[in-house]
Amino acid sequence: MIYSKEFKTYKEQIELLERRGIKFNIITKEEAEKIISNVNYYKLSGYIKIFEIDTDNYNIEFSKIIELYKFDRKLASYIFGMIEKIEVAFKTKLIYFILERTRKLGAFGYLETSEWKNYTVLNNKTKKFEVKKTNDILKDKLEFKKRILEFIIRDTKNYVERYFEKYNKEHFIPLWMLGEIIDFGMATKMYDESVKDIKKKVAKELGNFMYQDLSFYLRSIKLIRNTIAHNGSLWNFRFVSRIDKPLLKKYPFINDKSFIAVLVVIVELLKNIDESLKYDELHSLIRTFFKDNSELIEQFGIMNKDISEIDKILKLE
Repeated sequence: MIYSKEFKTYKEQIELLERRGIKFNIITKEEAEKIISNVNYYKLSGYIKIFEIDTDNYNIEFSKIIELYKFDRKLASYIFGMIEKIEVAFKTKLIYFILERTRKLGAFGYLETSEWKNYTVLNNKTKKFEVKKTNDILKDKLEFKKRILEFIIRDTKNYVERYFEKYNKEHFIPLWMLGEIIDFGMATKMYDESVKDIKKKVAKELGNFMYQDLSFYLRSIKLIRNTIAHNGSLWNFRFVSRIDKPLLKKYPFINDKSFIAVLVVIVELLKNIDESLKYDELHSLIRTFFKDNSELIEQFGIMNKDISEIDKILKLE
């Protein structure tokens, strides 16, 4: 099949939506043109599709679509701020325990990854754990240094530049400085590859979790973070696999593949990171939107369609 769709002007895009049953009584067609000149039609199409009756057939005001889009963007902004708090705390604790383990090697001891990485693998033949081959360990060490250098080179923070001006014979930075420039993905990878002792300590500090569960939670949060960072739709996000972990067992009304499942994890982690944190604004945003859009509650991830369940998740009961 050959792709045959052609370029359409903003006016033609609005006319197409109108032919498909989208109405412009509250937001006029002229106002709608202005909106799609700033928000890509293709981006809005994901929100438009939510209201589809059958293929390319709608009976909805354009204003309802924009209301959903604005809700999703505000929701993403709140969640991103919450994830940032988790990321900072997680990286701080991970870096601390790696430093604690490698302190005898000095500021750059973390580069000797054998001191803190788990280099044992399961032998499928013997069904026993054994240390990786020397060449594989060397490759991993080189790859780790390469990734660290990539983060250093692309970083624009002044303190990194000043560091290399002062210590011009160094090629790497101390781990406590590195913790400020690696991203969440790199940090979670370091956690997953750490020895069990480090993972247990981090998991305990962040809420007395099993370290295997924390690893799963962090990967889930990372996916949500990446979705927000790339302007993806958050409110009806779905994972491929279930988040079937202990934290969710007390919330049977939640779709365990939904964004809401991760919101439970985020709130639980933040409870241990910042006990004073309140969710009044986020709560108000969600309750206000679904008061007039109750037909969308199940797609949000609350299976019993009772939006008051969000009170339990946000600890407002």
